Order: sequence, then structure tokens, then C-alpha cells
Amino acid sequence: MPDKSKRGTSLKTQIYGLVIFLGIISFICSLLISVEHTKDYLNEQMGSHAQDTATSLGLSISPYLDEENIIIAETMVSAIFDSGYYAAMEFTTIEGDALISRHNPNQVETVPTWFIDMFALFPPVRSSEISNGWQIVGNLSVTSHAGVSYFQLWQYASKAFIAFSFILLFSLAIAYFILSAVLKPLAMVEHQAICVSKKQFILNPEKPFTRELKVVIEALNSMVSNVQKNFDSMTRQAERITKEAYLDKLTGLGNRRAFESQFNASLSDISDDESATIALIELPSLQKVNNESGYQAGDKYVLSVVNELKNAFIEIENTKIYRINGGSFIITIAQCTSLCQNEIKTLNNQFLSLERSHSSDNFAKLVATPYQNTDSMKKLLIDLDNLITQDSTQLKIKKAIFTENSGLSLGLQDWKNLIKNIMNTGHIQFLYQPVKDINNINTLYDELLAKFYFEDKIIPNNQLFSMAERLKLTQELDIKLITNAINFVSNDLDNKLAINLSQQSLFSTSFNLWLKNFLNENEHCRDRLIFEINETALLKDIELATKNINLFKTLGINICIERFGTSFTSFKYLRGLDLDFIKLDGSYIKDLLNHTENNYYIQAVNQICHSLGIKVIACHIESDEVLNLIKELECDACQGQYIQKPTELI
Repeated sequence: MPDKSKRGTSLKTQIYGLVIFLGIISFICSLLISVEHTKDYLNEQMGSHAQDTATSLGLSISPYLDEENIIIAETMVSAIFDSGYYAAMEFTTIEGDALISRHNPNQVETVPTWFIDMFALFPPVRSSEISNGWQIVGNLSVTSHAGVSYFQLWQYASKAFIAFSFILLFSLAIAYFILSAVLKPLAMVEHQAICVSKKQFILNPEKPFTRELKVVIEALNSMVSNVQKNFDSMTRQAERITKEAYLDKLTGLGNRRAFESQFNASLSDISDDESATIALIELPSLQKVNNESGYQAGDKYVLSVVNELKNAFIEIENTKIYRINGGSFIITIAQCTSLCQNEIKTLNNQFLSLERSHSSDNFAKLVATPYQNTDSMKKLLIDLDNLITQDSTQLKIKKAIFTENSGLSLGLQDWKNLIKNIMNTGHIQFLYQPVKDINNINTLYDELLAKFYFEDKIIPNNQLFSMAERLKLTQELDIKLITNAINFVSNDLDNKLAINLSQQSLFSTSFNLWLKNFLNENEHCRDRLIFEINETALLKDIELATKNINLFKTLGINICIERFGTSFTSFKYLRGLDLDFIKLDGSYIKDLLNHTENNYYIQAVNQICHSLGIKVIACHIESDEVLNLIKELECDACQGQYIQKPTELI
């Protein structure tokens, strides 16, 4: 989910902000207008007061303006002036001489200075002509003191502020409750829209009284319902195609066709310095059980063997089990034989134990051999058949048969030390391979590939990560990869960078905490990273994976599910995941020209993903014919040797 800065300010915040802004503006303007009006009134009052005083006092002192009685006039003026309501009184003769003059300071101690500066009063000067008989002898001017008016204005302003504040708060409270009632359904609409963007389809139960909102909610609910129906319909279609083409009906394992297509595709994932393991299990007693006890007993026999196979390799990632015919099973293990031979031997011992408990001969035969990317499937199957039949004495002692092992021969503690050394002082050589849009023009992102070196020797990736998974150290390897690779985000690569994330890191709380801190320290990497997650790892705990993927999205990291379709599981898990890309397993692409039935599967996947806003990537593109075919099938992007080979980063 994008961060809030990208989402913008919510409508609720904007409306509340506008209402509060208008309320405050109305409050301030009303208060200022009211105080200004009162100020003008007080100015008029001071002018009227000064005029009345000038007129009455002038009449009172007019008989006493001669030289003998001027003292009486001064006494009368002083008596009136000392009352404190006047700033100045002055009597001037016709010639302009000031005979009587009184002045008070303009200080006002009970009113704040800032208030006086903001609402300055200007008391008017009023005057009255004084005559002695019929002759005008002078002029008496009176100016009222502003102190009392300032005090009255301050008292009024304080009371008005309290009153208007109460009105403002009351009005805002009423507006809050009204807007909350109106906008509550809108919050549900936003939540529903966010869920849809995360591929989660929920219905909005709100029934707002606002007509426009009601129409929007009904339209969204209708859209979500239609998307759900289409998704369920296309999911059922894709599952039907998968079951018919690739699954064994009894065991739910991949059939021979699934083995052939996935095995051929997996060869290209093995580098020249790596090897993997393939094992063959035969059930010699199956035909006898079917004939003597019936097919139901035979099915039970087969299912018991399948259960043992799953339990034996549950800790080894990327292990595939296939039922290629009635009593024959193939297991492909993405590890060299030296790393998985203990599991194979344990499985063989379990077969021996079951054989004794069932009092039957030949409960199951097990052979295994390593292979490299230069080996053909036909040759390996012939080798396994020969191992099954060539030495009856070895079968009697019930030991699994191994050909020569390849890979590093190290003990568990040695591997632990080696991995620690790689994390501390090892060198990583990076390569990248772009994922381009379907027209092979624009690059969506670059997938980062890594080679690990220690003491100038390359460490096979399948061995390294297999042992790291067993030792619970893949998280540390992922952290080293991300830390080292981040230099290329700003220096060498302009596109987004994809890094394969291990199962341990996907489900790790400590990795999430590290990732948060790392991106806080490397802000330039936000919105530049993509995590590619193996579908098999994802399905180990889909609920926890969904939670952590949502966390990655909040950090600006895009998500791609790689090797999509290898598990042959239901596609319904896609609906709850906030994914950006899915990368089809290469087995569906490499055999596309020979097995056109794959077209229907790819079309179904495209329809499902496009309805969820997920882009579909076709990998292992090795020819122009295949590229043109996936264009017709409406995939969104492509990757492979034909598009561009992995390129070394210096």
C-alpha cells in the first residue's frame, strides 16, 4: 500500500479543515467587527462628553475671566478636570494666550499595551466660545481621557471573545457530528477501494442516507460481486485444466507429463558448477496387491508410500514428487546427492521397516543419482531403470544405490563455518537479467542473480542455500545480498531491482524489523526493490505470508510470485495477496510449442491475474516463435535467453 504522502489528503480531513477554517475566520471577523463598532461608539461618546463639558464649563466661568476673578475660573476648571475623565482642558484668549491649561498623562494601566496598539482610540477635541456680555473673550477646549473607554472596550472584547468562542466550539461540535454521520459511509467506500487494490474483495454493508454515496456503494458492491464471480469461474476452469493435464487423480501428485515439463525447465536453472538429485521409487508388490486384495487395497498401499515420501523430504525446499505410472514415482531434489543422501537412506530404512511390518517382499525399491544441466531426461531415466534392475544382491540387503556424488563434501559444522565466512568476508558476483514488456521494448525490472565466492572459489548456489536453509541461515544470506546489491540501485541500474527472497526471510519477524531500519537509512531504495518469492515457500503459511507481504508493500517494495503453477494448487490464494507480478513456471513455456494444451492454462492464468490487476511474466523465452505465441496469449512481460542473457555487473 502506498504511503500517505502519495495517497494525498483525505476528503474527511479536507472538509473538517474547511469547516474549522471557515469557523475560525467567522469568529475572528465577527469579533473584530464587533470590537471596531464598539470602539467607534466610544469615540463618539467621548466627543459628546467633551462637548457637553466645554459648553457647561464655559458658561460657568465666563463671569470670572477678568484679572480679579481669574482665580475662581481656574478653581472651577481644576475641580472639573480633577475628576479624571479628561485628558486636557485649555482656555485661550482671542489673542491666543493660554490663561488656563490642564493636562493628564495618557497611560492606561488596566488594559494590555498590545490591545491599546491594536484598537487605538482617538478622543476628539471639543471647544466652546466664551463671551463676556456681547463680547467673545476666548475659547475653551476639552479633550476626554481615553482610559475609561479603553477599559470598557477591553471588558467588552473579553466578554465577546468568550461568547464567540463558545458559539464557535458549539458550532464545530454540531458540524462534527453531522459530518461524521455523512462521511462514515465514505470511509467504508475508501476501505473497500483499498481492499480491491490489494486483491481483496469485500462487500460494503453500509446504507447511507446521502443519495450520491448510496449510488457509489451500490456500484462498488456490484463491481466486486461481478469480479468475484468471474474470479471463481476462471479459477475453477484453471483448476480443471491443471487436474486433467498435470495431476494424478489418486495421489494429487504431478503426473508424468508434469514431471517431463518441469524437469526440462529446471535444467536451465542449474548452473554449470552445480548438480541436483533425482530418485526413482518402484512398488514391486502393487500388481500382486491389486490382484489378491483388490484395487482399494492397492490404492491404500500407494497412498501410504506417498505419505512416506512427503514426510521424508519435508525439510528440503524445492523437492518435487511425481507419480509417473501406477507403481513408479520420481523425486527431484534441488540439492547435490551428498546433501540429501541421509534423507534418502532414512526413507529406504523406513521402507524396510514397513516391509517387515506388512510381512511382504519388496515393499518399495529406491535408487537415486545426481544430474547436471547437460544430462537429458531420457538418459537419467535409463540410468535409474538400470540401477533398479542391475544388482539383485543390493536390493536384497535393502540399501539405496548411489552413483558418484558431486558437489562439496563438507560436514554440517563445516558448512556452518563456510556460510558464516561468506557473510563476513565472502565476495558476491552479481549478474542481472531484465524482465521486459511483451513487446520487448521497455524494461519492467532487472532480476538480480548472484554467485558467491570464498577464497576465490565459487560456491554452488543450490548447495549453499540448501545448507543455509537447513542451518536457518538463509535470512543472513538474504541480508548480505540486499546490503551488497543496494549499491547498484543508484549507481549502475536505472530500473527496479528484483531479489529472490528465501522462505525463512518471508516468515521472519526479525527480518521485517531489519528491513524497516535498512530502508529508513537508504531512502533512495524505496520504490526501487522487488521481492521474488517462490510459490512453494509462499504456500507453507499463506496467512503469515499475506501479513508480511502487506508489510513489504507499505515499505514500497513490489512483490512477484515466481515459479507460479509448480504446486498445482488452487489459485484462490491470489485473491487475498497484494501482488504486482506473477512469473509463470518455465515448464509451461518451454513446452509451449509441443504441448499446445498449455495455451488454455496460460490464458486462464492471464484472465485471473488481469482481473486482479496482476501482471503476468513468461520466462524461459528462447525463440521468436515462443515470444510471438505468448503475445497472442496476452502475457504482460517476458524474460529469457532470447530476450537477454544474464549480464555481469562490475
